[in-house]
Amino acid sequence: MSEPQPVLLMANFADRIGGGEESLLGLVRGLDRRRFAPHVHVPGEGGMAIELRRIGVPLALRPLPTVRPWTLLAGGRAVRDLRALLSARRIRLVHAHGSRSALYAGLAARRSRIPVIWHVRIVDRDPWLDGLLLRLSSAIVANSAAAAGRFRGRAGAGTKVHIVPNGVDLEMFSPGAHATTTPAPSAEGAVVYIGRLEHGKGPDVFLEAARVVQRALPRVRFVLVGDGPMRAALEADARAADVRATFVGHQADPRPFLGMAEAVVVPSRQEAFGRVLIEAMAAEVPVVATRVGGIPEVCVDGRTGLLVPPEDPGALAGAIVSTLTDPDATRARVRAAAADVRARFTLAAHVARIQQLYDAVLAPGRVDGVPR
Repeated sequence: MSEPQPVLLMANFADRIGGGEESLLGLVRGLDRRRFAPHVHVPGEGGMAIELRRIGVPLALRPLPTVRPWTLLAGGRAVRDLRALLSARRIRLVHAHGSRSALYAGLAARRSRIPVIWHVRIVDRDPWLDGLLLRLSSAIVANSAAAAGRFRGRAGAGTKVHIVPNGVDLEMFSPGAHATTTPAPSAEGAVVYIGRLEHGKGPDVFLEAARVVQRALPRVRFVLVGDGPMRAALEADARAADVRATFVGHQADPRPFLGMAEAVVVPSRQEAFGRVLIEAMAAEVPVVATRVGGIPEVCVDGRTGLLVPPEDPGALAGAIVSTLTDPDATRARVRAAAADVRARFTLAAHVARIQQLYDAVLAPGRVDGVPR
């Protein structure tokens, strides 16, 4: 058997702050080590480095400066350092998770003609970088058709963009899997939000809906799992409105909170995929979400969850109340959702499709593009 191919996976962030980082970690765990030897580039110490050391993969801790005119010198040094790393570790392929890492990877790898895969998890177009990164990348992975849509009309995108949905570890997120983890705060029967506390994720809409739900169902409690720039304002708003909301901050392991949830709510204003949806669906927790971005590709309204328009706290509250007060319909959606995850969104299927793409990119003579 031939030696495994050294592959460098690049993370945009040092901390485990979102679904993209969790997806990268899942991919590293799942790669077939007989075929691929993963190395991971992380821009600094933090939660990602801690977990990757636990997994046991070679790490490279190198800064990735933000792309600004005043960071050109630092950026140039980062490109040189990355070029040296690729040579020293004899990397055959770079898989860059995010635009910033894709830019540095593309510039560093171009001279040695090492192929670069750019993993895209954002729907919004970047008018400054998208065209350049499309040229620098041998292939692009989009986690949904909505994310792939940012390249619509771009020359060359048709042969480079591949839709590969996120995957969930069914064993890790099976019902009851939270029992072996650290217990969540006592709030059984809570409606749970899991995500960054930032405008695009809609936590303020969640709290507005919570006020309405609380009037209809006084017993219900609300838990927000995550951190971000809106946290202080949200906590103040919850106190002012007398909403029974508990803010627990960022948690590396969401399973205890899934285990106590009567429903998981994703009130995003925009979302390329919504990883927490498949985690909740696998754990057999009812889901309520907004009909934006890639969410309708993940969750089918009325069959595997309830979807409502964005920026509509009243509709969101109505879907939450319906979920909590119509147990027969909710159980039917939960069963259908769990089956759908097993059919479409397993980590094993995700890893298999990524490895097929690796094989295609690494095929002899295929550097500037791969077959669809």
